[in-house]
Amino acid sequence: MIEILVTSFPFVLRVMYLRWRGMPVTLYNVHRALFLWFVLALIVFFAVFYYYPKSYTGLVPYRTVPVVAETGGTITEVFVKGGDHVKIGDPLFSIENSSELAKVEFSQRKVEEVEAAIVAAHMDVATAGASLAAAKAALEQAELTLADHQELQARSSAAYQHSQMERARSQRDTRKAEVDAAESKLATAKIQASNILPAQLETERASLKQAVVDLEKTRVHSYVDGTVEQLTLSVGARAAQAAISPAMMIVPDRTPKQKGRIVAGFSQVSRTELYEGMAAEIACESNFNIAMTNTVLPARITRIQEPIASGQMAPANRLMEPAERVKRGQIVAHLDLVHPEHQELLVPGSGCLVQTYTTHLEGPLEGTVTAHVIEALGIIKAVGLRIRAWLGLASGIGLAGSGH
Repeated sequence: MIEILVTSFPFVLRVMYLRWRGMPVTLYNVHRALFLWFVLALIVFFAVFYYYPKSYTGLVPYRTVPVVAETGGTITEVFVKGGDHVKIGDPLFSIENSSELAKVEFSQRKVEEVEAAIVAAHMDVATAGASLAAAKAALEQAELTLADHQELQARSSAAYQHSQMERARSQRDTRKAEVDAAESKLATAKIQASNILPAQLETERASLKQAVVDLEKTRVHSYVDGTVEQLTLSVGARAAQAAISPAMMIVPDRTPKQKGRIVAGFSQVSRTELYEGMAAEIACESNFNIAMTNTVLPARITRIQEPIASGQMAPANRLMEPAERVKRGQIVAHLDLVHPEHQELLVPGSGCLVQTYTTHLEGPLEGTVTAHVIEALGIIKAVGLRIRAWLGLASGIGLAGSGH
């Protein structure tokens, strides 16, 4: 509409000239002006729509975190309500946990039992050490007695008796066997105290840790800072474990960078004119107001998604046929607001109209009069954006029904 008004000056001038000359206005004497008007309008339409891509599918993106229980059970307590703001670690709800408590108690007792066994094993090591010392002392005494009998035999003493000699030798062998047995018992006690029982203790502690983890799963905590929405829990209900039916949703707090981010889809024919750093203006439906204050916000394109989503291929049990992809995808562009103070004005999820502006032509047209004319035509799209925003407010339907 604005393009038609802008390019109507040849016709207006011709009509004014005819009126000034007192001549009647007929199709015959204005047909050249009408033709020139048509040509100019066609040129302006082409230049504006080609060099100034517009998107009606802009939106303010935000993330959601579905909250589900890690274990099944009956809800015993809900700590939050819809609209509450939670921080990382805050409890959300708890599940009946009697069996998990019993497992923790049982594992704790097993740990204490092995710890007591380790203390007893160290006492057994001390006892075995004492027994070994006594056996070695008895062995030394038996060896001395045998040595005395051997000396009597060597001197052919009348006090020598062969039976006493054999008895001393037998007693020495017995004491040696007792020493070997005591050493074996001591080694066994040491292995029990330093290897076997500590390994059992680590196993029981691991079981206790697992039982504690299972117990902690019965109380669900928040892993993000955000606002609780879509709470469907109630005490006595069954805890949901599937992400398709979460117990609640948490909308995470957005970072300053995320607050000023807008995502918009442009037609594929706009790909050649879109570029990173391109100037743009954003008009979001949630910001429309009768005074037009903070309705149109300046922004810049910061990133253009290279692949087009409609062309992605996923594993399936049949080959894809391109003819099935009837709907063409869009060029997805990410835009950031120019002024940080405007970030708080964007409502998460709001629909936006995005108008881009070619402020510097490159290539053969760079620096020419034509380039300056094309760059000046941006005023038409700027005025049109504001008129559309006002009409959307006046009609009460926003940008509904808009298209490329």
